[in-house]
This record gives sequence, structure tokens and C-alpha cells, in this order.
Amino acid sequence: MEQRMNAPARRGGSSFEEISRKTTDEVLKKLKTTTKGKAALGALGFSAVFLALIWAVVEYIFGGQVDFLFIAMEIVHFFGILVLVRKLIKEKSCEGLSLRSQELTAAFLVSRVVSGALFEGNHHTLLDTLTLAVTGVVIYQMRTSLKATVDHKNDMSRSGVLMYILAPCLGLAVLVNPGVKMHLGLIAWLCNVLWAFSTYLEAISVIPQLMVMKHISDSVGFFERKSTADYVFALGITRFLACASWIIQPSTFGYVVAVTMSGRLWAFFTLVAEIVQTFILADFCYYYIKSIADGSGLVQFNNLV
Repeated sequence: MEQRMNAPARRGGSSFEEISRKTTDEVLKKLKTTTKGKAALGALGFSAVFLALIWAVVEYIFGGQVDFLFIAMEIVHFFGILVLVRKLIKEKSCEGLSLRSQELTAAFLVSRVVSGALFEGNHHTLLDTLTLAVTGVVIYQMRTSLKATVDHKNDMSRSGVLMYILAPCLGLAVLVNPGVKMHLGLIAWLCNVLWAFSTYLEAISVIPQLMVMKHISDSVGFFERKSTADYVFALGITRFLACASWIIQPSTFGYVVAVTMSGRLWAFFTLVAEIVQTFILADFCYYYIKSIADGSGLVQFNNLV
């Protein structure tokens, strides 16, 4: 499989290989001599400390009644998409960015906002709405002024998204959902399905994006750590925060076991979705951090897709 994917790069002859190798070496040498990697690593450490301090303050003031980690997840996701907006405005290009992943992100956010408005209607719904609005700006730019730069060749096809992502998530949502009882009849059932659909879809919505990055990495040997990679890493941070929320609340596992043993599978499938999303992003995040540590700015990774 790997040989077939690399075949087009070999057809160009030895001269192409020499130019490609020379260009790669020049980029590596240039990037390794800069201090941006160390600066980024420092910013990452500062951000972690800053979030920890805010968490401590919130815990002290509100006595642990505010789900700070989940709020932090949504804020990080929001700013991650703002990074993409900046990329589109500054670079005037969608290079390395998956339109399908952005559409899937919008789909699970719409589902969550609609169902959340009836289930919760709190600050989570507001943050999701803001993230949806920014995602809409990204999609609009990719479909209009920057349409010519969209990487349709490496991106997932519409039929592939429908068959392998949307249909399975919707089918599973119909079968396994929260089952919250509300006096709204069919609307309540639809809200339950939409909430479950958003949970399952969020877990795998990044797959088309990782596929695009993997194709680029396979063709040139690396993926440059720029805005798109920063965005995906932001998604990885949201997974880290989600895992932290599970770890610091061990009683949650007991709840999942108890509910599952009673015959309701929703809690178990929610945990599985969290684990799947974490593993999908873990490989990329490892190589992203490695690229910061060595100062190269080049992400060389082998992901699960």
C-alpha cells in the first residue's frame, strides 16, 4: 500500500528525486536554525499553566460546581478554528485543509446546538453556537473566493463521507441515544437522536483532515507545522482536556458501568466515542509536539487513517 502511494513520486525520474531531496534538505536546515520551535513550546507550556490557574480559581470560587474542563475544551476548539480563519485571510489558500472535515464539524455542531437548546440551553450551547459561526466562515471562504485552492484530490469524496461517516453515525444514533424523557413526543426523540449523532460524528469528523495531511506527508516526506497543523493540534488539546475530566471524576466510570449494566448503552457508547477520538488524534499530536521540541517545524507522522 505504501509503495503504491509513493509510486507517483518515483515516476518523475532521478532528476525529480534530486530536486525534491535538495528542497527538503534546504527546508529542514532553514527551519532547524530558527527559534520558533522553542518559542512555540514555551507558549504551549504557558498556556497549560494559565489554564491550570484558572481552573484552580474557578474550583475555589464555585466549589467545583462549574465544569471548567468542558468549557476549556469548547474555548480551545473555538480558537483553533479562528486559527484557520487567520490562515485563509493571510495565505489566501486552503492548502492542506479538508473541506469535508469542516463540513462534518458544522454538521455535528448544528446537531448539538439544536438538541442542546432543548436539553440544556446554557453556556455550552452558546459556545457551540459561536464555534459554528466561525466554522461557517471557514466553509464559506473555501466554497467561494478560495474554491480554486481546495484540495479535492486528496480530500475525502462526498460519497465516501456519506457511506463511511454520516450513515454509520446516524444509524448508531437511532439505535443508541440518551433516551431523555421529555413531554415533546417526536421532537424529544429527534433531539435524542441529534445529540447522539453529534457525539458520534465529532469523534471521527477529523478523519478527512488527517487523510489530507497524510497524503501530503507521504508525497514530500513531511507536513509543515503551520495553521492547519495548529488547528488539528488544538483538537488534540480538547481530547486531553476531555480525558482529564474523566480522570478527575472517577465516579463517572462507576456511573457508566451502572447504567450499562441496567441495559442502557448510551453512557458506554459515549465513553467509546471519547476513546476513539483520542486515539485518532494521539499519533498526530505526538509528532506535532516532537516537531516543536526539535525546532524543525515539520510534522512527520503515521496516523490511524
